[in-house]
Amino acid sequence: MNRLFSGFLILLFSLVTTQITAQLSESGVPLKIKQLKSSRGSIVEMPSFLSYFSNEVQTIQQEKQLKPFKFAHGYEVNLTTENSGEWFSAVENEDVAVWRLTIKSPGAYSLNLIFDEFEMPESSRLFVYSETEEYLLGAFTPANNATSRKFAIAPVAGDEITVQYEVPANFRNLLPFKVVQVNHDYVGILKAGTRRPMGKTAGTCNIDINCDSWSSWEETKNSVVRIIINKPEGSEICTGVLVNNTAENKKPYVLSAAHCFDKWSYAETSVFTFNYESPFCKPLDGDPSNSLSGSVMKAQFDSLDFALMQLNTVPPPDYRPYYAGWNRAASVPESSVSIHHPQGDIKKLANDNDPSVIATFDTPYTKNAHLRILKWEGGTTEQGSSGGPLFDQNKLVKGTLTGGSAVCGKSVDDYFARLALAWDYKSDSAKQLKYWLDPLKTNPATLQG
Repeated sequence: MNRLFSGFLILLFSLVTTQITAQLSESGVPLKIKQLKSSRGSIVEMPSFLSYFSNEVQTIQQEKQLKPFKFAHGYEVNLTTENSGEWFSAVENEDVAVWRLTIKSPGAYSLNLIFDEFEMPESSRLFVYSETEEYLLGAFTPANNATSRKFAIAPVAGDEITVQYEVPANFRNLLPFKVVQVNHDYVGILKAGTRRPMGKTAGTCNIDINCDSWSSWEETKNSVVRIIINKPEGSEICTGVLVNNTAENKKPYVLSAAHCFDKWSYAETSVFTFNYESPFCKPLDGDPSNSLSGSVMKAQFDSLDFALMQLNTVPPPDYRPYYAGWNRAASVPESSVSIHHPQGDIKKLANDNDPSVIATFDTPYTKNAHLRILKWEGGTTEQGSSGGPLFDQNKLVKGTLTGGSAVCGKSVDDYFARLALAWDYKSDSAKQLKYWLDPLKTNPATLQG
């Protein structure tokens, strides 16, 4: 534990030059602690994951495939301030108790945690950091409490992270949370140097979002988000789009694909990342720090493959959120653009200069519920693109990606769930978009962003 503490002091003095990742949180750094020299610290180590590496390689195995991207294996745990970690007193203030726990999963490129029964008491703070990779998340506070009492953090680089909880000493006996899952990243979705450690990046045929020829999409692109969906078996990546509603009240609805969310509850522990893109027209890695944790599923229908969530937090202005417009008319787009996160990588674009066609994706899905892209003129989609929006020639959302066989070198046959059917094909408000995106009941065919 002495090594960790000294390393963290180095981190604090090098904030200017270090890469720090932060979800939406309050500013601050972890408090220093009064530590006995005899203390060895408390480390919980996950079982060996080596046997999974050869089995988790993802390949295209069928003609029409769904396109989520799995990158992490999940370990179920039950770690609390009562059964794990160590308590200390803060150096600056003896009335503040500090709890620390280090979690290690050998070989992980990053780790992310799922908390349950998350209810931070007044004046408490929570940090998660990696000494070796110099990543810091927090401070998380009671402002991060949600009605679901669940909370998820974005991945933190490295195979060893420390959780530090600070609370007024008189609240020490309250149980603020349980760490219920540790997700071991075996792909490497955070950058090491300039690129990812295992090279799992989007195919070279993909178009970077900030190329000059696509500058007219400068505003619309900000509606597209990368979604980390945390499931018991591990974490997956899909894409989603922040959408407008007729009240234009900036209610943070995100539209994605139903197949990314096997259970409604997965929305509660999903992490939504804005602006994850290269700043240039070249595949430099982006900054994943503009992240928000948690949402509530409002509507979902498997047979039409759409899911609509409301974020727990309204995206702040510095995230540059754009609430995309939509077109629910039955007509097909004259031309199309999809913005998405292939392989969970930085934001990319695919374009089709020709009209799409109405088609059926596969037998489990409703007949003629999809728009089929016959061939992309530029770019493609890949695993991680699922849920990505299809925009028409007017930059309005017409659908979201279910899957297909398109890859670099053969960019043909992708299928997008039609917004026209998702609108009110089912009368149940939990299986349609109309109830949520048209609160004014004006029933427009289109709405601008």
